[in-house]
Amino acid sequence: MDLLYVVLRTLLICTVGLLIAFQGRRMGLSIFNLTGRLNRLQFIICFIVLMILFHIVHYIDDLFLDFVVSLPAYWFTRVIIWILLATLFPLSCILFGRRIHDIGFNAWAGILWSVIIIFINTYSAVSPFNYLLELFVWLIGFLFWVLPGQPEPNQYGNPPFMSVNRPTYESMQQPKSETEREIRKTVRKRRKKR
Repeated sequence: MDLLYVVLRTLLICTVGLLIAFQGRRMGLSIFNLTGRLNRLQFIICFIVLMILFHIVHYIDDLFLDFVVSLPAYWFTRVIIWILLATLFPLSCILFGRRIHDIGFNAWAGILWSVIIIFINTYSAVSPFNYLLELFVWLIGFLFWVLPGQPEPNQYGNPPFMSVNRPTYESMQQPKSETEREIRKTVRKRRKKR
């Protein structure tokens, strides 16, 4: 029964997180846009920052629970922690979804993995089992970091940091023949007269 409660709580947190992401996209915030790709360096930096944010939420949770003396205060702290986790859920979806785009797959696997991360962060089991679950999250994050992305553009966009060839404009090039130079001089004279 305890596991069912954790699953329902995870689904509620993820639903609120998706509503936050939907509202953010309606407001035009580009951070909630799932399109694009992340390379390995961008991913590992964002992954470490995301895991630090999850640990800060756990620290706040432990800190609040030390001062809880009544049942309403307990549920108030629970709701605050769930809202914090709901705000981290869209960031996790975007991080893993864009990394999976770079590998060449659909982002649904990243969203599913983000739901599993929220489940692991809300599940309180015996301490050694919690450490094993945290280690599992870090190992999967390391696996996403190790997998190489596609070096060429795919259906999800260009690779990050890809050099884009900019077109050279004809006006920047020097005329090649004497007749072209004469034509350009007459055009410049006409422009000056206007």
